[in-house]
Amino acid sequence: MSLSTKLRQKKNQSIMAQSLSAVTAALESLNVSKQAVGALFTPNVSTEAYKEFETVSENLSMSLESMAQVLGISVESSASAESRMAGVMAGLAAQDVRGFLSAPLTSGATSSFDKMGNKSTVMANNVISSMTGGDAMFERIATEAYDERENKNAAAYSVIYNMQASRQDEFGETFYPTIVVSPDNVGISITVRLMMVYEAITRNISGAITDYNKKNIIRAVADYTILKNDQTKVVPVARTQALAQFIDPALVAVTNVVLDSGETVPTAPLKVGAAIDIIGISGTDALLAAGTLDMTDSLDPSIVLQNIYVSVTGTVGGTTHTDVISFNTGNLQLSTFNQSVQNNYRDMVLNFSTTSLMMNNTSLQNSGAALSVLAPIVTDNVIVRLSANVTGMVNIERGDTTVYGNQIGVHSVQDNSGNQLDLTTGVGAAIVAAFSTAKIVGYDLLAYRTNVNRRQRGQLIDTTFQTQIYNVPLRSPITAIRPVTTDGQNDAADLSALITATHIRTSNQAVTSLLQAATILAEYVDSRDTTSEGPDVLGVSRYLVRPTYSFEAVDMLTTVDSLSSSHRAEDIQSALVNKIRDHAYRLYRDSEFKAAADAMSGGVSLPPTVIIGTDPVIARYLTVTGDLRTLGNEFNVRIVSTLDKRMAGKIILTFGAFNGEQNAGPNPLHFGFMAWKPELTLTLPISRNNQISKELTCQPSFLHVTNMPILSVLLVENLADVLNKVSINTHVA
Repeated sequence: MSLSTKLRQKKNQSIMAQSLSAVTAALESLNVSKQAVGALFTPNVSTEAYKEFETVSENLSMSLESMAQVLGISVESSASAESRMAGVMAGLAAQDVRGFLSAPLTSGATSSFDKMGNKSTVMANNVISSMTGGDAMFERIATEAYDERENKNAAAYSVIYNMQASRQDEFGETFYPTIVVSPDNVGISITVRLMMVYEAITRNISGAITDYNKKNIIRAVADYTILKNDQTKVVPVARTQALAQFIDPALVAVTNVVLDSGETVPTAPLKVGAAIDIIGISGTDALLAAGTLDMTDSLDPSIVLQNIYVSVTGTVGGTTHTDVISFNTGNLQLSTFNQSVQNNYRDMVLNFSTTSLMMNNTSLQNSGAALSVLAPIVTDNVIVRLSANVTGMVNIERGDTTVYGNQIGVHSVQDNSGNQLDLTTGVGAAIVAAFSTAKIVGYDLLAYRTNVNRRQRGQLIDTTFQTQIYNVPLRSPITAIRPVTTDGQNDAADLSALITATHIRTSNQAVTSLLQAATILAEYVDSRDTTSEGPDVLGVSRYLVRPTYSFEAVDMLTTVDSLSSSHRAEDIQSALVNKIRDHAYRLYRDSEFKAAADAMSGGVSLPPTVIIGTDPVIARYLTVTGDLRTLGNEFNVRIVSTLDKRMAGKIILTFGAFNGEQNAGPNPLHFGFMAWKPELTLTLPISRNNQISKELTCQPSFLHVTNMPILSVLLVENLADVLNKVSINTHVA
């Protein structure tokens, strides 16, 4: 062993020894009672004991904050706060080791989020009790042969162990930031508040299960059909007793339409010249179920002539044919009804006049069939402008409606070059003659009921909660053994080894959990599935975003084709970044992440952070001259790498929230978290195989939880072959 290595080890041991001394001194100065310590793991403690517990916890946290930098923990980071919390919990638990080891475990601490993204933590509820049917009293280990004299340094060991071992490497902390769970709890439960929308339902008298069909309002950002705007829309219902008010079915057939309420009704255009009670004729079965429409129902003054229907009859090949053409007039000038300047103030009048109605070589009949009488418009490839005049009246109180189709005729004809044609000769005259039998036969109105009588409730809004429970397991123990006669001179070195082993285990488990999440998403998510409800996979964030997964194998030999070796690294960088950019934007779009982020932030959210996890070889190609390759203005980027061989040749993308609070509680907009439950490090004399040894041991308790089902995996192949590829000789001999 070199001199420098020995000096480095001695320095590290010295730092650990100093830390042990500092923590021991801080704990001795607390002068904490067992009643106050009991507030950490005993239910129903007195108010005085709990106040003492809070004071002692705050004092110990301040002492540990000054020591954090000595241990290489940044005091500015949110991870530092979690490390200190783990140390505080372990230090206080060690003040009453026997009480801690024999204390009952309760259900998990609950972290919840409201629609604005606010997070709060409350202590144990009765979830585990209800699950087990008992009182959830589980003891950690038996204590019959426990000897407190061997654990005078247990408190200091536990504080430093939990402060340092609770932190993973950068890769693990980026994907799964550490969150500390109170050691008296079995685990953690996460509750997310959701805003749901659904239609009023009636229950089945048969006893069949009623589907409320609730939809998450967040999904409406991308799916406009979820939120309904037209439930009070007036849609005439073509019942048998009302058919006289509709256009001749031989011209336009009755069709079924699905209303925003989900009800299907038969309808057709109304007949011009007919006096109609537009309110009465629009009474659907669902409306009538709430009572016959009466004098309390009225129309909103915003009434528009939406469509007109024109029939043209003529002889084609010796047979009489009729073409029926519809024109959308809703956005044309003068198509709105306005209040009458005289007569009853509830009268609305229409004076629609236009020369903008157009037909050309793409025109079809209303039914979708090709033109027959008006076929020359298509065959001669001309542009026809029609003039029309429509008048009418509606009384918004009574619903009395009459619309007259006064005039329809040819205004102008142009050839395919836009030149005006003479309407008295040639093609122009033929078109005018074809329209000589034209008449307006029907119309549609765009109108709404005022609903002042609240006959319709519209869509219903409901706030609901979804909870997911995770038990944080005790993992395999880690033990440093020494002869029973050994004093505490090696404690610092053994403790450092325990910390290192735990740190590596948690970091490795982060990679394991990440790859498991990719496997699950590949099995349950298909990008072709466009339904609003995704599969119930992974964490509670599935209620906020659409589960999304993509995979691509990137063969660098076929992707990169450099002409010279001097440009090869740059070409590799461009190829990889372009692939990452493409997958990041598709994840962003398909998962509807922005909709969830905006809802959680109460408005406009900050740009999300794309987390890129890979191996060190690939990571070097994602930066240029020390600067991070950006993915555009939509995203921030954080690249982390790991030596874990399972990540070799892989790039994994997801989203994270780095607002300084990712360790403060489970953030549904961050990929995941690691729940760490502080445990004590103990020195125990153990008898095994007729021999006794002194063992410094700890059994860590942690769990990696994936919140967000959004992931993209790129498998980078043949990267080394690209670097060794023979350059193309571009020089001519």
